[in-house]
Amino acid sequence: MKKIVFTIFLAAFFLLRPFSLQDTGGWYPNDDYDYFAQASFLSFGQFPSYKNEFFTNLKEGPMGAIGSGMLAAPFVFMFSLLDRVEHSSIVEQRTVDNVPKSWSQFGFIFASIFYFSVACLLLFRGAALLVGPVFASWAVILMVICQGMPLFAFRRPIFSQIPEFFLQSVFVYLFIRNEVSCGAFIRKWWTYVLLGIGAALIFLTRNNNIMFALIWPLLFIGRYVEDRGLHRFLRRLCCVFIPFILMVMIFKILPEAYNHYTPYSNAFGNMLVGAPWQDILQRLVHIFIGIDWGLIFTAPFFIFGLLGLFFIKMPFKRRLLFASTPLLVNFFVIVFFGSQGGWYGYRYFIASAFPLFVIPLAFLLQWLDERVGIWWKWGSLLILLMPLMSMWCFEHPGLYLGVIQQSFGRSDYGHATYQGVVWQTVTTPSKFFWVIYQGGISYLHYLYYIINHHFGFPAKTWIYNFLPIDKKINLVLLPFEIKILVRTTIIYLMPFGIGWIFRKWTSALK
Repeated sequence: MKKIVFTIFLAAFFLLRPFSLQDTGGWYPNDDYDYFAQASFLSFGQFPSYKNEFFTNLKEGPMGAIGSGMLAAPFVFMFSLLDRVEHSSIVEQRTVDNVPKSWSQFGFIFASIFYFSVACLLLFRGAALLVGPVFASWAVILMVICQGMPLFAFRRPIFSQIPEFFLQSVFVYLFIRNEVSCGAFIRKWWTYVLLGIGAALIFLTRNNNIMFALIWPLLFIGRYVEDRGLHRFLRRLCCVFIPFILMVMIFKILPEAYNHYTPYSNAFGNMLVGAPWQDILQRLVHIFIGIDWGLIFTAPFFIFGLLGLFFIKMPFKRRLLFASTPLLVNFFVIVFFGSQGGWYGYRYFIASAFPLFVIPLAFLLQWLDERVGIWWKWGSLLILLMPLMSMWCFEHPGLYLGVIQQSFGRSDYGHATYQGVVWQTVTTPSKFFWVIYQGGISYLHYLYYIINHHFGFPAKTWIYNFLPIDKKINLVLLPFEIKILVRTTIIYLMPFGIGWIFRKWTSALK
């Protein structure tokens, strides 16, 4: 567990950009406003009305699904108390000016990092029950922390990928615990009610995960170790699907009806592609080996996990295969949508796929250890360089996204030769220096300058001489904000705090 906690901290240190928190609040346009609006109208007591929220895609209400906002709302509310203390206008009305850099917005950032950290630890805990802590920690680090997911926690946290990843991880953990106990872990009526609520959240977070929302409860309902009679089955079914339906009616149908709008009214229009089978096959191959976001470059350990699921002997293999079948829907989406989703990697797929394939990857690593010994670690580290550098270099000079022509005539944000430019950057010392410098190192350098300048000591270091003129100006003129230091410190310390709480919790369960 310590390895995972420290690896999450390293991801935060190198991927988080504190200066972005100070400049824009770490904000991205369009979708981010919609996801925040779903959290803020709950946090500020406006449900079901969106009249005091700000969004950009539709005028009646946010286009983004409400599930992410529901998960983030408790943290947005908690930090909104600081906005209230500061008498911020965000309390009455959310606008394009008062939302960025607010404490309420930081609450959403805090929520994403919290859920990411907890999800990683849950996956570790579940895998450790089956293969032990060594292979479990390696599987989580290789599958999740080094394959792009931290970007959605530390670079673009006001999004839907981390909530989706968290919910999938929760169900994977519950699935493992239930299988290990031969179906006795989920047995009380209230546990089925919670399953229904969790299944509803999966659907409400990303509507294309409707099959997961149906498959997960069925796996638990049909697994009860004792009485499998029809009466018992129907009672458990009601305990799951009554709260499921209520959640959907209250948090999706009611706000949409109240505000007279229908988000994603033409969702299937993006999937109806009139293309010859040769183009579809080419797109299919491109998803795996494309020089932009090919899974062989951005998520090679997913492919290894896939191989492990099919070819390595493991317990409850058929049930895990059944649990993975809804991924076909998500894979269909990334094939026929025609682009990777306008940001990093195949985000419509990886957030739901990674939690499921941590387990088969862990079994594959155990199988390799029995046959080649420690050499599997060195091989993993070599393969790891591809997704790690791809993630680390994202949004550095030469690696910014632009609107380009993609598959099936669709235009979207992307980078046609992304992986090639990544390795040009990595193999050019002056460019790779900036990859390393951005993030935590640059902020520590800034703090060093501020402290020395305050006490009248020489503030320029050898790094200063290598900075371009715009960076030198920022270092000298950027005003110091104590709240950015507080927020950055909170983010850096969060993995350790969550890890400590998690250890206490797991120890209490033994």
